[in-house]
Amino acid sequence: MGWSSKKLSVKKIKVISFNNYPVVDKVKARLSKWKVRHLSFAGRLTLLKSVLGSIPSYYLSLFYAPKSIVNKIDRIRKDFLWGITDTKKKLRWARWDFMLSSKKAGGLGIGRIRDFNLAMLTKWWWRFKSNPNQLWAEVIAGIHKNNSGDQLIPIKISVPGVWKDIGGMKQVLEKMGIIIGDNLILKDGCWSWRSNKDKTFSVKQVRIDIEGSLGTDSSSTSLFDWNIWSPPKVKLLMWRALLGKVASKVGLDHRGISVPDVSCPRCGINAEHPDHIFFNCLWARSLWWNVLSWVRLKFPLHCASLSALVSYIKETPGGRVWKKLVQMIVAAMVWRIWSARNAKVFEGKFIPIRQSVDLVKEDTFLWICNRSKLKKLSWENWDKFDVVDLM
Repeated sequence: MGWSSKKLSVKKIKVISFNNYPVVDKVKARLSKWKVRHLSFAGRLTLLKSVLGSIPSYYLSLFYAPKSIVNKIDRIRKDFLWGITDTKKKLRWARWDFMLSSKKAGGLGIGRIRDFNLAMLTKWWWRFKSNPNQLWAEVIAGIHKNNSGDQLIPIKISVPGVWKDIGGMKQVLEKMGIIIGDNLILKDGCWSWRSNKDKTFSVKQVRIDIEGSLGTDSSSTSLFDWNIWSPPKVKLLMWRALLGKVASKVGLDHRGISVPDVSCPRCGINAEHPDHIFFNCLWARSLWWNVLSWVRLKFPLHCASLSALVSYIKETPGGRVWKKLVQMIVAAMVWRIWSARNAKVFEGKFIPIRQSVDLVKEDTFLWICNRSKLKKLSWENWDKFDVVDLM
């Protein structure tokens, strides 16, 4: 069989290499369809995050991944997180780009494949500058032999190969406003990354810088602290509630789902949208009044939304532990309000206010005992919110 007269471009070679090397297949295998049926949203999110760190990183650390490959992997990740399969379609309640963002920026901290790819390639700059006498670095320098004094690493464009992709990171990052020459600095004989507070190079810091260059989406979710004392499912519901991305009747109606009656199933007065469910409903406000009284806080009459309430609590004077306790209680409230709402909608069961308040107290007491490192507190003291011993 003779050779084709047509040239195979480097770009096509990279796409073929990525397709032949089991990067995409590895992601599919780790996020297999059957796991969708057996994991909660929180469980799928945990697995999703672990996959980015465990998939084969060889190609992602050497080649600039083609856009088509990045899109394939992201499609697999996105469908898995929302529980979408070939036979089961579900609504996506939040923008994927936003969910990829760090928690500090209001997202879920899933991480962008492209950012990971760029950061891994940039790491070779630091390796080359830090280890100039190692054999591989001397080979690269010998092959490229570039006498240009304004280049951090030797790059000869006419020489194809992985180093051409690595060298191309300078232009890619500069378009994002990240100048490698300004960030990769030499201090006391050790190369480091300027934007890192510890002045050490790390892939994580480069990814943070890339995300910062893309801009952040201002959102009320950034008000919420991801309190480790609350279970993952509770924190995720809190995140979605602040974002207004829960399956309320109004939300379903806006997404084309036929809902005969969008009024609140509890009070029957107003349309059921997220802020009504979690704060403005008469039933929800009664719950907040009882729980805030328990923690000795006045009910904020000026607040008209869940995010306003979270902001009010965040600005309330208090010690670090006290604030963390109250934040945990707020998350528990959101969880119990949603549980009671679903009990009414799907089971026709009305959970009394007093019972919901007691469940909030019980939930948070168990979380403190099992998920925090605070001193053990008696149920009697917690029931009275006597938490002086915890401060």
